[in-house]
Amino acid sequence: MTIDLENSGGVAPFIADKIAVELIDYFCPFCNFKLFKGDVSDFNIVCSQCNKLVKHNKLSHDTLYPES
Repeated sequence: MTIDLENSGGVAPFIADKIAVELIDYFCPFCNFKLFKGDVSDFNIVCSQCNKLVKHNKLSHDTLYPES
């Protein structure tokens, strides 16, 4: 595969390097079932194990679940 610089105006395409992001495991606070793995600031998801709504926002884990 070659790059056709004549048709692209003489500029090679920019290919961004992948950024390493630390992924976090998110668990259901009711049944401890793993919901998903990712890096998000907030989410609303229904646990497929216990069928309860899990809401998570930008608050820290200690504020949401003080007993753990």
